[in-house]
Amino acid sequence: MKKYIFSVVFLSTALLTSCSLDETPQSKFKESEAFANSTLTYVNSVAKVYSEIGDGIYGGTDAIHCLQEFTSDEAILPGRQGDWVDGGKWQNFFLHNFASSVDTYNNNWKNIYKIIGQCNGSIDQLTPLLTDHPDYKAYVSELRALRAIYYYYAMDLFGQVPVVTSSTQSIKDVKQSNRSEVFDFVVKELTEVLPELAPDQSQKTGKYYGRITQPIAYMCLAKCALNAPVYKTDATAIDSYKAFVGDDKSKACKASETLGANVTAMGKNIMMTVDGTSRNCWETVKYCVDKIAGLGYSLSPNYADNFVTQNQNSNENIFVRPNDDKTYKITDYNLIRSVHYNHASAAGFNGWNGACGTVQAMKVMGYKESDEDPRLRLNYWVEQEYTQQTGKIVDDGVGGPLTYKPLAVKVDFDNNADKHDVKCAGARFKKYEYDPTAAAQGQYNNDLVIWRYGDAVLMKAEAEYRLGNTADALTLVNQIRNRAHATARTSLTLNDILNERMIELAWEGVRRQDQIRFCTFTQPTADRYPNVWHNASAGDYNDDTQGYTCVYPIPYEVLNLNKNLHQNPGYTK
Repeated sequence: MKKYIFSVVFLSTALLTSCSLDETPQSKFKESEAFANSTLTYVNSVAKVYSEIGDGIYGGTDAIHCLQEFTSDEAILPGRQGDWVDGGKWQNFFLHNFASSVDTYNNNWKNIYKIIGQCNGSIDQLTPLLTDHPDYKAYVSELRALRAIYYYYAMDLFGQVPVVTSSTQSIKDVKQSNRSEVFDFVVKELTEVLPELAPDQSQKTGKYYGRITQPIAYMCLAKCALNAPVYKTDATAIDSYKAFVGDDKSKACKASETLGANVTAMGKNIMMTVDGTSRNCWETVKYCVDKIAGLGYSLSPNYADNFVTQNQNSNENIFVRPNDDKTYKITDYNLIRSVHYNHASAAGFNGWNGACGTVQAMKVMGYKESDEDPRLRLNYWVEQEYTQQTGKIVDDGVGGPLTYKPLAVKVDFDNNADKHDVKCAGARFKKYEYDPTAAAQGQYNNDLVIWRYGDAVLMKAEAEYRLGNTADALTLVNQIRNRAHATARTSLTLNDILNERMIELAWEGVRRQDQIRFCTFTQPTADRYPNVWHNASAGDYNDDTQGYTCVYPIPYEVLNLNKNLHQNPGYTK
């Protein structure tokens, strides 16, 4: 019987449909033709999976990035008197009313398992060829690493998820794994394939551009280690994550040294084996970051250089999604979704006048204070600084000059709100250099940064602090601050590290993880608190004292399709 290339769509959606993976989809061309040589084998087994990643991690309107930012204390999509109400969706995210029926959870689940399914299919195709082509083992390892990264995201967002490693597994055999089991699987996969991965820097153009290489695997292992106290906790009850519930009700949303010490102790008791040596999770973070540095990564001289057009020359960016207006064509909606219509129009693109930084973020960054951090105005458009881009002041749409007002943002603007605040409230997304020569909307020739070495340095600083090496931690934090020309710190607390991460990594999709680990995710802030005003279509602020919101609900559609799966505690189906 002839073998054929499996349908990509079939493989990627199999976990979400009622059809069996044992079925044979319609072929496109013969396997012997697809795998006739090494180049074709790579194209038809590995490259085809990369081509499907698109904007699912970063850039899309419902990307993983959205669930990491808009439920945190960093970013908000306020209701602007009809604009961006969307049935309460965005306000419910921000107020922690997580319902399994919301499309964003389902869209992210489907995207994650699409890539996992495609990796499984390609691995199954390549494995029988290894006897005659042992060099293809590197392709299998690359796919296993990519699959592990997507299981890392599944574990982070949804906790207890199915681990499926074969495209021939039927839906009736798909079972749910505990979060700790998924964690162990991710770590095992990454450590096993590390020797087979190329040591190259994949953010740079060349053979491994945009591919999974050793530095990315070490970075994922470091992130697993950093969050291990969270990931090794299984959601068996509504209060399983109570250890990560903060106790600051003042709206300052500060990290507690006492609660932080509990998390630190948990991490010291979690052992991980990387490159043959067992270490606790904080030591593992340090080891992995040092390995990344040894592979040639360092801080760029200028913070903004990591986000310019043609940023493929950055020596700091580790994991990127290649993006341009001709070949890769990933539309980044973060800028489009944020800036005012007239600001965007004057600069030559479309703007939706929505997302912005929170008042909490502005306070942490010292907006308009004597110690305002220089990175604030590199990451956000404030006041009339948009004229740097437009060359002129534009109208705000209600008869006045457009002036962004970072401290005026609210969850929802009622009918009595100042009409200028409705249109202008909130500091807007700026992070990436805008390319006016780009041929397509949103495809601005900046590679989209998923992970970078600046993050790794702060991860190591946190690990040093939790290990009691405060002086070493302070040195690392000041490396980051000195690069940004911010005033050096003379002392350090856990809350200082959390704040530094908000400032350095603004809009980079790590804030929710950080808040959970630092026990501040469930705390009220300057923007959200009991009885805060919201649109009638949204629910009241969820003052979660049990910690169940530290994971999202399993999507309703997924539970309906696979009766072997059950909902996370605290959520109704």
